[in-house]
Amino acid sequence: MSKSAIILFANLPEFEARAKSFSGFTALKATQKLSGILTKHFYNLAKKTTAQVFLIDTYQQKGKTFGERISNAFADVYAESFDHVVCIGNDCPALTLNQLENAINQTEKGKVVLGPTSDGGAYLIGIPKSYFNSATFSKVSWQSSKTYLDLKAIFANVNDSLVETDLLNDIDGEKDIRNYSNQNPLIKLLLQTLKSFKTAFNTVLYCMKADILFISSLSLKGPPLFG
Repeated sequence: MSKSAIILFANLPEFEARAKSFSGFTALKATQKLSGILTKHFYNLAKKTTAQVFLIDTYQQKGKTFGERISNAFADVYAESFDHVVCIGNDCPALTLNQLENAINQTEKGKVVLGPTSDGGAYLIGIPKSYFNSATFSKVSWQSSKTYLDLKAIFANVNDSLVETDLLNDIDGEKDIRNYSNQNPLIKLLLQTLKSFKTAFNTVLYCMKADILFISSLSLKGPPLFG
């Protein structure tokens, strides 16, 4: 068994739709669909590596706060006899297989690997078991603009064992998707999916307007001439 593991830490689509909106017009269904596409993409990407993959979704996450949940995820995987763990989410389309494999290799060499996002978060966290402290890790200012700085601070003592990867953009809404290069195959799929939802929405809206116009025109008619 490989001693390295990848955690894909992601909400189930129905829960993701409560926290994000990938489409202003058909928010719930569109966000659920796109969330499912993203999770499947990153699960398949992780499966191409030599590491064991753990999809830890909403029902498998343990703890009241995000910090407790992600900390418990790491602790549980270490408890399965893994010495090196890399954690990713499902919201950074620019993450490549090469970058993921490199992160695994670095953690296997005893390095802590952190991948920063442009909004102050982290899209990748790789930690050898010997550097992990559950209590400290759970107290990071998760899901904020301070997340990455806090992560760097708790690993400040590892000095030359800290590896910082490329700065990438994550996606929290439709605007973020459209700001990505549409040459990215995953972005192309997301945009096509968004378009299909908006086309369906506009069709329904058009039919509703037609029905309203028809009903309104009936109300303007006078009584019949012959009764």
